[in-house]
Amino acid sequence: MFSLHHMPIFRFVLFAGALLFAMSSSAQSIPDDNTMAMIRANYLYQFASNSNWPSEWKKGTFNAAIVGNPEVFEIMVSKYAGKPIGSQALNVIGATEMVVTPQVHVLFIDRSKKAELAKYVKEFKGKSTLIVTNWEGALAQGGHINFLSIDGSIRFELNKTAMTEAVITPGIKILQWAIE
Repeated sequence: MFSLHHMPIFRFVLFAGALLFAMSSSAQSIPDDNTMAMIRANYLYQFASNSNWPSEWKKGTFNAAIVGNPEVFEIMVSKYAGKPIGSQALNVIGATEMVVTPQVHVLFIDRSKKAELAKYVKEFKGKSTLIVTNWEGALAQGGHINFLSIDGSIRFELNKTAMTEAVITPGIKILQWAIE
């Protein structure tokens, strides 16, 4: 039986239990961890390697800009920077603000920056920049390729019309891997 002098301990245990429950409840959401970042980085490299840009975009370095996801940026730099995309070396740019490089071949905009998609679409309109996103509804807002999570796997969908307007032709692998 509880006596009055045990009440503060009881309250502490109750408070600690509630705190642990709250912490464990929030920790159960699936984190966007390095595995997801590695898969996205690999796909970004595949999109770059298996798509075709206009001839004037096949000179100099091949630029891939990563906006809003430091994990994807770090993996892209460590695994793919300097690798060839056709006859061009891959240059990976990490961006927290608007990308100012005149020629960006692939632009990945993370969901953390989705409010900025419209300004990127406007900035790169008329340029052959492949815009890749990772949230539902992004293709309707101007994205070209959008990552989806389906049954625990990362897949992607294409906006072929937007890619055609940007004069980027997805390769056969990209077309085969995309979901309809």
